[in-house]
Amino acid sequence: MDISGPYHSLKNVPSPNGALVFSLSASRFDIRSVSKLDIVRTIPLDAQFPSRVSLIRWSPTRHGVAREGAPGPSLNGTNQSDQKDPQESGSLEDSHVSPDSHSRILLADDRTVRIWDVFDEQWSATIDGAGGGVGKVVNVEFSHDGDEVLVFSEFGVKVTAWSLKSSRSVEIRDPKFSKRGFGYRPRTGHLALLTRPTAHDVITLHAPTSYKLLESYTLPTIDAQGLKWSPDGRWIAVWDAASSGYKVLVYTADGHLYRTYSGEREGGIMGLGIKSVDWSPRGDYLAVGDHDNRVTLLSSITFAPTAFLDHTTTIKIPHIPIWQEQVSGSGERSYMIAKQPMCPPSISSPTALSNSQLDFSVEVFANADGKLLATRNDHMPTTVWIWSLELMGPYAVLVHHSAVKSLLWHPTIPELLMIVCVQDEGIVYLWSAEWTEPRIFTVPLEKVVGKFEARWLGQSESDDPLQSKAKGPQPTMIFSDSSRYLLGYIRLAEGANAPEASPIASQEVLASSRYHHQDTESPIVFARREGENGAFFALNSSAENTSQSLNSAQGGVDDTFQHRHRHFTGGT
Repeated sequence: MDISGPYHSLKNVPSPNGALVFSLSASRFDIRSVSKLDIVRTIPLDAQFPSRVSLIRWSPTRHGVAREGAPGPSLNGTNQSDQKDPQESGSLEDSHVSPDSHSRILLADDRTVRIWDVFDEQWSATIDGAGGGVGKVVNVEFSHDGDEVLVFSEFGVKVTAWSLKSSRSVEIRDPKFSKRGFGYRPRTGHLALLTRPTAHDVITLHAPTSYKLLESYTLPTIDAQGLKWSPDGRWIAVWDAASSGYKVLVYTADGHLYRTYSGEREGGIMGLGIKSVDWSPRGDYLAVGDHDNRVTLLSSITFAPTAFLDHTTTIKIPHIPIWQEQVSGSGERSYMIAKQPMCPPSISSPTALSNSQLDFSVEVFANADGKLLATRNDHMPTTVWIWSLELMGPYAVLVHHSAVKSLLWHPTIPELLMIVCVQDEGIVYLWSAEWTEPRIFTVPLEKVVGKFEARWLGQSESDDPLQSKAKGPQPTMIFSDSSRYLLGYIRLAEGANAPEASPIASQEVLASSRYHHQDTESPIVFARREGENGAFFALNSSAENTSQSLNSAQGGVDDTFQHRHRHFTGGT
């Protein structure tokens, strides 16, 4: 592993494309280029502001990588190539996204939101009193294109959409959550928001830019816990609280209920409820993690179960590797093949772990092709399960000494997984389907101060001097604690997606037929197919502040099944 740094920082956040790293100090913040390892920009801050910063956000990457020297907003806060207001659309058809690119960074405390453009020193924006006189600011998010910000006020009173072009604001009342329960439709940027104005859950759909209310519909839920757009923007998945039963609702983009999935009854007993829901990157599956140690894969065609992934307490799957972490007397760590059958460490009650951010059954899908799935179960918190969605079977199991904190698939290198456990010792675990065995790395920090974090940097075309001699993408990472961060990458063998010779002796692990063997004790089960107030906005200088009320619905939305007459005629 090659390492650069350490760089001192109180807080650090990499940009979505991995080209830049934001770092906050006591009197300023710096933007560092990952490719050149130098500081692109330094911005001084008020003496007390850095200590109050609670939220740091990067704007989404638009049209690939934001490159140094790219045109940004003009002095008036509008893009020089776009002098007039964008057209407000009242339909959910694909809309054009302006070709300009920018890279903006947002800092917020309890009442103030400040935004800068990394490459345009003349552009900045400040929203003072962003909570609107109804409490603190609890969350701020950029819009899909970075031209607006959503400011969530305390107590779920309202969310305000502020335009960074015109300084206009639009208030939407009664958002149910501040950090989930909303999302922008892929490609078009229409906002879907879960609200609870009275005793019922309601989803509202809003037009891009104007945030005009297009549709609203009441959900047949008792306590909806979130919503997620499918990657193609055709579907919205909503799920109910576990205390309210087992229920996943799938709506079309224009708000029609298409399918309700209430779980599979086994012996007349319904499941214990849903914990998490996620789409595969290709949108061909909707994964539902529940409290029954099971992940259900729903087909995106019929939204009927395709397979159930069961996390059994005893694992006996011949020809599938079970890697177990070993720690020597000197503290050296390595993976060894465990004998089967094996019983991973388990706990009777995962409540304590669930309250410490370890509350997901289905963690995250794999790379963009969505061929692999990694899961972790609360009752076996040290174990990582890796599943093949192509072969519909288990692929590997990894058992660790400490509970798993995060599972992170590399954004562009297929089948490369990073595992971070709860111990703050600077340990990173890597697994790849291309490697003969997983690898364990110790980050060269003399002493970890506070919480240790490790993340992938989004891969972009780079002239990284560390990678100049390598062919193909290299897995680049950022490691940090509460006082510094480091940048590093794993050197791959030239011309191949395999690591350099490991210091640990390699072992002959599996027969070549392991991925095609379906053992009768496999934990996968195939399913049967089923037929204003108080806010001031400053954009460099004084700016107009106009609020609009969303009390009317105009315009129509496109139908997910706009071609259904052609597709479903003739009895098919």
